[in-house]
Amino acid sequence: MLSLSALGRRITAHPAEQSPARSSWLRNALLATEVAILVALYAHVLPLWIEDLWDDPNYSHGIIIPIIGAFVLWQRRRELAVLPAQGSWHGLSFLLAGVVALILGDVADETFLMRVSLIVILAGLVLMHFGSAVLRVVAFPLFFCLFMVPMPAIFFHAITARLQGIAAETGASILDLIGIPILLDGNVMHLSHLTLGVTEACSGIRSLMTLIALGVAWAYLMLPALWMQILLVAAVLPITIIANAGRIVITALVGRWFGVEYAEGFFHLFSGWLIFVVALLCLLAVHGVLRALTPQAKWSAR
Repeated sequence: MLSLSALGRRITAHPAEQSPARSSWLRNALLATEVAILVALYAHVLPLWIEDLWDDPNYSHGIIIPIIGAFVLWQRRRELAVLPAQGSWHGLSFLLAGVVALILGDVADETFLMRVSLIVILAGLVLMHFGSAVLRVVAFPLFFCLFMVPMPAIFFHAITARLQGIAAETGASILDLIGIPILLDGNVMHLSHLTLGVTEACSGIRSLMTLIALGVAWAYLMLPALWMQILLVAAVLPITIIANAGRIVITALVGRWFGVEYAEGFFHLFSGWLIFVVALLCLLAVHGVLRALTPQAKWSAR
């Protein structure tokens, strides 16, 4: 099977005797046509997607995803500049899969499928025009965009409910350990003269999703070995759970000692940011441990 670049050479070769300028014009026209088709296909998908990222606090990290992706591309710009553009028809399989996902998502009114389909189609276009070598280089920033796609509601609520239970149980265990009388009823903690409920916003799902995205970027950019990257990303879950449980304990103690009005409002918002910073510092500590346990030569080669 001919590669796209070989096919392009045949099209532009003798006897057609097309000039390089005409060949370049044809390639640019093809790319412009593909962009126009993408805009038409996703005209009803992108506005709602952007609105969800802007309005939904669970995905407030979405704005930094393209910034990180663009930084990775800029960092590897010299590598991309020397790679030959050897397109492959294998990109059509990605295009077909993306179009099928778009149609199925539209029929089933499943926004997750429609949004993921755009990333798959973009991967197909890169493979079709530039080849597998270029796709490997841009694979991380391209598929890192998956963190911009809100997960299906059924999975989101299932994960959130589980995190609520874990946060309530862990917080109650810590309070009991330090001698604070407490009765746990589902996700509701009953203290003397105070009742606290672990709501969806207090489950830690927002911190978890943001920290996982940051952890993946951190691991890819900063760690030299795959096992280190896996460990750093895996550490996000226990760090988030422990940090969120600490927030619940502090809130309970403040409410018990000073009154529930002091545990709400500004303190509740401030403690959320504070715990997020603590979780980031914990990730930094994990990074430091990995660096201390690994020969310096591995880091020098990064």
